[in-house]
Amino acid sequence: MWAARFIHAGQDRHSRFEHGGARLPVSARQGAQIVLLPWGRRPGEQGALPVGGWARLTQIQAGLWDKFAPKPVKLPVLAFAERDVAGHQQWFAVTRGQYVQGCAVRVGNERRVYVVTLDCSPETTEFERWPRIVAACERLHAGAG
Repeated sequence: MWAARFIHAGQDRHSRFEHGGARLPVSARQGAQIVLLPWGRRPGEQGALPVGGWARLTQIQAGLWDKFAPKPVKLPVLAFAERDVAGHQQWFAVTRGQYVQGCAVRVGNERRVYVVTLDCSPETTEFERWPRIVAACERLHAGAG
């Protein structure tokens, strides 16, 4: 997911990862207030959290993100844009009642959110990665085990 469209504080907003200051809407649990968190970390930005805006589900499940105290969150976006392997951007709507899966992490006072992605096979899709889409009741480690 390279870009997202969402509603926050009654306003239609867009966020693109490559822009400094990119933020995503985050909901940690049902009924919780939605907050905007910094979306990952770009090269050259201050901080101790990983550079990039994505966390592979397989790496989270393998414990590679444990040192950052990962918390599963929902990203209530209306639509997201992803780039295919040829570099073309395509927009996709998120079905009502579903969310892009996020992973909120922290080191000290630094707090950011990363988009949880699934590994993609070049034989089955034209995308190198794909955001994990979940229903409101699914958990980050669902299916692990």
